[in-house]
Amino acid sequence: MIKLKKVASLLLSAAVVASLAACGGGNTASDSSVSSSTTSTSQASAKSSEKVNLKFLSLSADDNRNKIRENYIKKNIEKDMPNVVVEYDLGGGGDDYANKLKTYNASGDMPDVWFSEQNLSSVVISAGNALDLAPYVTKTGFDKKFTMKEVIAPDADGKIYCVQPGADQYFTPRLWYHKDIFTKNNIQVPKTFDELVKVCETLKAKGITPISIVGKGGWSPNLHMLQTMIMAEDPQVAVDLTNNKTDFSNPVVKNALGRIQKLVKVGAFAPGITNIDYGPAVEMYTSNKAAMLAMFTWELPNLEKASPDTDFIVWPSAKEGVDANAAIQYWGAPLSGYLVSTKTENPEVAAQFAMFCATQDALFYNTENKSMTALDTGVKIEGMSELAKKNLDQFNAATLKIPSLWSAIYNTRMSAEITTLDSNLLTGDYSPDEFIKAINPIWAKNFDK
Repeated sequence: MIKLKKVASLLLSAAVVASLAACGGGNTASDSSVSSSTTSTSQASAKSSEKVNLKFLSLSADDNRNKIRENYIKKNIEKDMPNVVVEYDLGGGGDDYANKLKTYNASGDMPDVWFSEQNLSSVVISAGNALDLAPYVTKTGFDKKFTMKEVIAPDADGKIYCVQPGADQYFTPRLWYHKDIFTKNNIQVPKTFDELVKVCETLKAKGITPISIVGKGGWSPNLHMLQTMIMAEDPQVAVDLTNNKTDFSNPVVKNALGRIQKLVKVGAFAPGITNIDYGPAVEMYTSNKAAMLAMFTWELPNLEKASPDTDFIVWPSAKEGVDANAAIQYWGAPLSGYLVSTKTENPEVAAQFAMFCATQDALFYNTENKSMTALDTGVKIEGMSELAKKNLDQFNAATLKIPSLWSAIYNTRMSAEITTLDSNLLTGDYSPDEFIKAINPIWAKNFDK
């Protein structure tokens, strides 16, 4: 369960985030420096020539996860942890991965190490199947490598269940757009929600899908759009939700739901939106079938490569006087990363492998995606594109940074219920009042222990 104390610590000030921009000082890592970055996590295992077998459950339906596993973890494991033999259990992605992890959890026979998002992690922890990594994190000095201490801070019970690179904390939802489509149709970048609606109406009239989103399972509203629309009117309401100081009957929340419904009704999204999955949604944009794409910045390198004319719009404000640049939401949660089974036969080695994997994640993001991580690998990020620099500058300049409700706040039941309701909302026939009536009883128990 999410602890309020921890949630409060995740509301970052601009000064803290600005300091992160300096992380990773030094030269670009060579093979030797990359290896040394994980030496402290593998010294104990390297002392023994006895082979240790570990089973690792990995996401395998995500390009970034596949690259990290194949090009970083597999490539460097023999060098950094030579006595470890890893059995890779490829779990797919989405519901397939979630169901596989839930099956492991129900049986109690977990893999030694696995990657998990917050909602799934909390279920495993509640079942007593996740190892406390705090002793291993402090023993190896792994916690000293973070420029953003909240990423490796213990939970309210003093335990650390998860290690991660701190890359997610830099991911934020953007409204990407094709500059050439806007120019060709004489469209100005919208600065307010009303202007965004008019842009959508203009594009729709010209036979162009205005905004591509992931509609299947209510994905885009789930992960960011509802919170985006709340923050467009009053960011403080999003802060209050993270700290359980308000509920979904708040007028700002109701207005946010209404704005999503309005976009549906003006035809902002593609026909059959409730059946459009992640890949097709991105492809709709990169193939120029949609003028805009609502998506997190983890897609920035891919979008830039596929569509060089891509730029982003700061999500338009919905109330006069609200500075859309002043507040930003970020992905990332305390329990999204690598966990270790309480029943592993070699807890120290398994913990070292989890920390090794988190380091490989950071190296991937630093070197290939040219993106920041809270885990300092010693890699100096060079060759960042102009679009990436613009994104980072805007991110750092925001004076208020709010964690994603979906990734950091919702418990399992809340996530499941709001998934259904957000899907209903995307039909255009489900009212904000119906949504609020259904979700508030679930929200009332979200913070229960």
